[in-house]
Amino acid sequence: MVPQKRLPLSSQRRRSLTSPQTRPLAEEAGLGVLYPSPLLLQRLTRGVFCQHGLRSLRLWVWLHLLYCPGYGSFWNQGQEPVPELFSYAQWRDAFFTPDHPKGEEIPPLHNSRCLCARRGYDWVLSVVGQEGMAAWIEAVCAELGVERQEWQERLEQRLFGVTRRSLADDLRLLVELGLLARQGHKFAPLKELPQWVREPVVAKPVRGQESPTKPPLLGRPEVLFGNLDFGSLAQRYGKPVAGVQRFLVHVDYVVCKGQIDRVEDWQEAFYQLWQQSPVPPVRLLYRSSRMRVSRFCVVYPVCCYYVRRSIYLCGFGQTPTRQGRWYNFRLDHIEDLEPLSWESEELPFFLHQRYQEQRLPMPDEIREEMESVWGFDFYLPARLLLLRFEREFHEGYIAGTFRHETFEQIPYEMVERRIRQSAEPEYRESLLKLWRSRSPEDAYYQALYRHGDINVQMRLRAWRPLGEVLCPGVLRDEMAQEVKQEYGWYFG
Repeated sequence: MVPQKRLPLSSQRRRSLTSPQTRPLAEEAGLGVLYPSPLLLQRLTRGVFCQHGLRSLRLWVWLHLLYCPGYGSFWNQGQEPVPELFSYAQWRDAFFTPDHPKGEEIPPLHNSRCLCARRGYDWVLSVVGQEGMAAWIEAVCAELGVERQEWQERLEQRLFGVTRRSLADDLRLLVELGLLARQGHKFAPLKELPQWVREPVVAKPVRGQESPTKPPLLGRPEVLFGNLDFGSLAQRYGKPVAGVQRFLVHVDYVVCKGQIDRVEDWQEAFYQLWQQSPVPPVRLLYRSSRMRVSRFCVVYPVCCYYVRRSIYLCGFGQTPTRQGRWYNFRLDHIEDLEPLSWESEELPFFLHQRYQEQRLPMPDEIREEMESVWGFDFYLPARLLLLRFEREFHEGYIAGTFRHETFEQIPYEMVERRIRQSAEPEYRESLLKLWRSRSPEDAYYQALYRHGDINVQMRLRAWRPLGEVLCPGVLRDEMAQEVKQEYGWYFG
């Protein structure tokens, strides 16, 4: 059942957002309805659509709220138009019910009339209609390389039932995409949307009829290289063209040949375990590079990730360091694996408790953590990172690239404020003095990162010597010590 809205809507807005008979954009004049075509969703995606599909869909709803007829009808219960400038807090208070939580946590399902209760399915249904829903799902899965069951499960999630940080980040992404203007801490809708939002979008073909002039979307560059779904790439371009292999993909993989069979065995073992109901916990014998010992760990296997040249198991339970409850286990370092019963006495109390409460973690939780903070070791503490790049290096290698959702350029003057807010007290004054000695013409960036994550540290090392860590001070000291050691190797 679609949750009811709490705010009175104008007839035009009611038609565009809630009527099952709403027509696609190509059948409307102007932006009466903005049809969520696969191409538009792909263009709204930063990163991989398979991971960020719901966020792309939410950005589409933002565009509907901001630019389709009836814009502003949700503001103050439709009694006055949206001001030319608005802050996130003003939007939140106008959009949600008064009892909507204002903290940093994901809001619970607190009020069926609050718009945070609406599923992604409901938002799309209000535009494409019941008859067009199946065709829309089919088009998204076919053209953007998403598994049907996975996409349908995601559509059941609440689109705006996310953290405050995620919603505020939506506004930042809209600004980066050129779909919203920013003035200080406030935002302003554009006078007119860019042409790429409107085109190319065509009316849906009648079932059984194909457009003779429209090329398949799967092979278009904006989908092929924006999505980087390797399954789709292999299917489309894996075969030679006129007898010559024209498309090549090289993925760094550090696992030595002698360990590849073991890694494949572990992958197959997890694949078989994940098909069981319930999925059992496992006892791993793991060789830790950090601890330099092999230790037994009882964990719940959540999912596998390929990250920076190797495949990892994200496990919830015991860790090799005996600290925390999460750990990324590199598959080629697993020496033995044994499935256990949920009644086994070897299970840690907190893991067995989560099982009894039916609250075992899911891959989406890990994905959300990695989206909110830069770093694969999503269980490490988050810190604010401040970086400086020499201007020429920045223009050639950093500007216009995507590193993480939180990785963004900031003005020179803002660096001082960030240092005062986040630097360790014992480093604050020295970092401020350092900042004053650096050129305002250089490029400065901030990001939230996982402190201690080796993948982030390797990226920072790759940027040396033209990329400088300004903050936090302890990380800067680590980088400085490494540089000193390197200098000794080459010039000692």
